[in-house]
Formats: sequence, structure tokens, C-alpha cells
Amino acid sequence: MGKGKDKNLGSPKRSVDSPKSPKMRGSGDASSSSSSSPAYRREQLLRSSPLPPITVTPYPLSTSTEMAMAMSSEAQALQERVKVLSEIVHELQRSRDENIPHMNAINQLSDKIVSEEKLAVSNRNKLKGMYEKCSVDTEREVTLMKKALNTVYQIRNIRHDLRIQAKNSGNKETIRRGALMKMLLNCAQTLPLWIGTSGEKPPPLCGAVPPEQNYVAKVNDMVACLVRGSEGEDNWILAEVVNYNAATNKYEVDDIDEEQKERHTLSRRRVYPLPLMRANPELNPEALYSKGSIVMALYPQTTCFYKAVINRLPTLATEEYEVLFEDPTYADGFSPPLMVAQRYVIQIKEGGKKK
Repeated sequence: MGKGKDKNLGSPKRSVDSPKSPKMRGSGDASSSSSSSPAYRREQLLRSSPLPPITVTPYPLSTSTEMAMAMSSEAQALQERVKVLSEIVHELQRSRDENIPHMNAINQLSDKIVSEEKLAVSNRNKLKGMYEKCSVDTEREVTLMKKALNTVYQIRNIRHDLRIQAKNSGNKETIRRGALMKMLLNCAQTLPLWIGTSGEKPPPLCGAVPPEQNYVAKVNDMVACLVRGSEGEDNWILAEVVNYNAATNKYEVDDIDEEQKERHTLSRRRVYPLPLMRANPELNPEALYSKGSIVMALYPQTTCFYKAVINRLPTLATEEYEVLFEDPTYADGFSPPLMVAQRYVIQIKEGGKKK
């Protein structure tokens, strides 16, 4: 091939090492096989699997709370939010279905450009327009997803308020252990996912991001608390904030385990807030604890935090940490790998008893 522009208008120049260069043909060199791929490369636009059917399965509540729901005006609001969520999800699926032909058209035109190894002006303009249309469609999907997530959080808050109303009404009916564990799991799974703009840093209490120095947990927030046990030992437990006295800098908290029925008055240094948002590992890996980090984590099927080591990080927003709890009953001093949600993993704090 001579020097200068290719005779095909709009096609790129080929170097002497191009697969179609006469110098490379029949050279018999072993490296020629690795150079035989087209000069144009691209990533296929792929659509993820369809949205799963919507099922609203809130955490179990005690009988008194269910009765409060039936008599509360918020019960109607809860049903309305569920209906709105269902409508948004169906609209989102329709939007996804409508966008598939546009993505397929982009793939087909891109395949043609790759196979011909030339980008004509007409194809370039056409491809640009198709990408712009697909980008608008994608933005609409993102808007609907955020709207659906916000509705999920509203449902979550309404149910939480109903539980608090039943608790404050004077009915002290105890939630069974199994129901409590399901409630804690549900709280972790429905914890709001932080979605920021490009370049925006995750805020405090998002994943592993620590709270601001003067942060005060709100009433009804769940926190980790260092309390003195019956045998004089210190334990980190999961509790719920009842009150904060700014004059004394002390919290009143209730043990989340209602079988204990204990209320504690603790200084701020003995109370640590839990994450208020999940971090997305795909977009904000910096908001996760790194592998090998020493943390405090809620031991599965209990309401106590223990010292642990991060063994594996979540790769998706729906996944959990894999941790190794300190446990002297094992030869290497650590328990087998266990899964713990972002919600229940906090910075290492001194004073906790080993598992």
C-alpha cells in the first residue's frame, strides 16, 4: 500500500503492521496470528436479564404491631406505596423492552463497521445519532430506577414507624428470635443504596465512610453500643436510640433483643452509628473496607458485634462481606468464613469481647 490517504473515503490509515499489509501476508511468522484481528474493536452493548417479578415481603412483625397496622391510617399509605412501586417497576420493564431494538441496531451497525474496517461519514453520523437516542433512553431508565428505590425506602420507613408506634403504645409483646433475625436481615437488604453523580464522593455513613466528628444518632436509629454485661464483661450490642441528652452527651438506648428488655444510658464514646446507606462496589469501591481490614461485625443470628477480619469484599450492591471472626476455639484463631451485610460492619472499636 502506498503512503498517504486510503482511497476509501473516511477509512483510517493502515500501518505496515496492519493485518492487510502485504508485508504481513504469508510471512509465516508466529506473531502474525496475534496480529490478524481487525483494527476496529468495540464492546458489545448487552442488556442484563429481565427485572425479577416484584414481591413485597416485609419483615415479620409482632401481633400487636400487625393490629396497630390494621387500625392505623398509615396502613392505607403503605398499600398505596406498594401499588405505586408495582406501577413503576412495570413501566421500567416496558422502557427496557423498548430500548432493546435500539441497542441491537447499534450492535449491528458496529459489527458492519468492524467487518468492513472503514468508518464512512454516513455511518459515523448514523451511529452517533443512535448512541444519543440510546443514551436518552438509558437516562429515563435510571430515573425510573431511582424513583422505584425511593418508593422502597418510603415503604421501609412506614413499616418502621408502625413498629415504633406499637412499641410506644405500651404493648411490650416480644418479637420471637426468628422474626427478629428476619427483621434485621430485611433492614440490611433494604438499606438505601447511595447513587451519586460522576466524581461525587460518598457521604459519611455510606458503607465504610465514618461519621462526621460531631454526628449524633437520631431517635429510633440502630447503633452499636458498648455495654457492661452481667458478669462484668464489656460487649458490643445492637441497640436502638431512645433519646440523646445534649447537656450530658449521653444516649439512652434499648437493646434490640427484646428478650433482654434492657435500657442503657451511655456516653457518646460507647455508641457508634451504623451505616445509613450501602456503597455500590462497582461505582464506589473506595467506600468499602479493604481486604484484611480489622472491623467489628454483627455475628450471624446474634445481636452482638465481634472483632473480625475482612476476607472478601462484595462485588455487587446486593452482596455481603465475607469475614473471619476471631475465635480461639479454632486452630488458626479464626472462624470459618461468614457473610455479614454492609449495614452491620463498622470500624474497629476497643472493649469488645472476642467471639
